[in-house]
Amino acid sequence: MEFFFVYGIVFNFGNPLYAAAYGFNALPVWLVWTITAGIYAILYALKAAGLYAMAKKAGMNKLVWCAFVPFASTYLMGELAGALRLGNAKIRHIGLYAMVAEFLLFAVQAMYYISFSYIFARGLFYVEMDETAGTVALYFTEAVSNGLQNLINVSNVLDYVFYILYTIAAIFLFVTFFRRYCPLSYIWMVILCVIIPVVTAMLVYAYRNRSPVDYEKIMAARAEQMRRMQQQYGQGGPYGGGPYNNGPYNNGGPYGGGPSSGTPGGASKTPDDPFGEFSGGDDPFGDFSEKKGDPGRSDGASSDGASSGGASSGGKDGDDDGFFS
Repeated sequence: MEFFFVYGIVFNFGNPLYAAAYGFNALPVWLVWTITAGIYAILYALKAAGLYAMAKKAGMNKLVWCAFVPFASTYLMGELAGALRLGNAKIRHIGLYAMVAEFLLFAVQAMYYISFSYIFARGLFYVEMDETAGTVALYFTEAVSNGLQNLINVSNVLDYVFYILYTIAAIFLFVTFFRRYCPLSYIWMVILCVIIPVVTAMLVYAYRNRSPVDYEKIMAARAEQMRRMQQQYGQGGPYGGGPYNNGPYNNGGPYGGGPSSGTPGGASKTPDDPFGEFSGGDDPFGDFSEKKGDPGRSDGASSDGASSGGASSGGKDGDDDGFFS
């Protein structure tokens, strides 16, 4: 898979259509294949070294040779990853399915790119540019047989089909593999490897010295830890049984059991009158109202008579009648 991913990138620099459209000299076909092979050799060496070290550490001495064989290395990754759990079901040998899908995709892409390489190497094409419309098109000459053109068309369609199948199998393989070797960030590793397959070799080499772990046990331990923390905070911790539920703010404090919601004994208490010093005792204006008529009344009634009549319902409330009532 990594080989034709690299080739697809380098192939753009050897495609006469792109060379004519962007104005650069296309690379020769042999140079495109050579550059691709060199880059792939470096990447595969990293992947093989990483899988070899992992297989030795896991005690898979009979399968260490798979690390150096294309397609077989994918099977070895699956064996290192272990069984894939989907609910209550387990899928074993996930690397085998990924290996078959990878081989089918490789065969289809090989037919497609080798066919184009043959046409480009023999010069069995011509490029037409429409400067008015601003388009560039590549056409095959009559020397290209119908069988070869049909092979290109069929391989192009099958490429999409097998790419989807391989992507699904690769996702399951990477999920199982990175859960075992990188459990806390395996999602990002899976996304990265699916989008950029060449990164797989680098990550395998980077994780070669890691010991495999049981992802299910790690998740179970973390769930148990969270359950204990929730139980602690719910019953005896600072939020469940601490000062906010059973402390001074709920039962006996100034907000839970204080003057606003009841005394600690259960009886409610009316807040003190902030103007009590003016409402109780002698009238502070007694010198002006005692035994004299009220200047604000036209009938000459005294202030004492107004208080004992129907103007106010009580001495305290009558005195507070005004701005503070």
